[in-house]
Amino acid sequence: MSLLKKSTKLYSIIKFKCPRCQEGDLFLVKNPYKLRTLDKMPHYCGVCGEDFQREVGFYYGSMMISHATTTLLAILDHLIIYPFYGWDALPNILSIVIVMFGFFPIIFRSSRVIWLNVFVKYDADAIKNRIIRDK
Repeated sequence: MSLLKKSTKLYSIIKFKCPRCQEGDLFLVKNPYKLRTLDKMPHYCGVCGEDFQREVGFYYGSMMISHATTTLLAILDHLIIYPFYGWDALPNILSIVIVMFGFFPIIFRSSRVIWLNVFVKYDADAIKNRIIRDK
């Protein structure tokens, strides 16, 4: 059994797809490194109509996921740098800053996707049961 098959949360998270139908894109621009559009999401899924802007401040919870992810990356970075430089502050800080800046767009987006997946379940019939929304 594949972990990355459709209908799993992992599929939605890795592919940045709507957690309900797993076909609609969660971000307007697929490239996370286009920083002007980093946080731009459609209001509703273009395929199933799922509401991505559930309430004001909904994505504040994704900051906790982002915090945990960056903490884990910082620890891993330190474990890689430590054998070469020990506790020297400059190499540790520089490597962590470089890693954080490099991974920031991916961490930002994946935190939002994980947070949305906590609240939305996969529905195989989501496309058939699409709710037409007024625009």
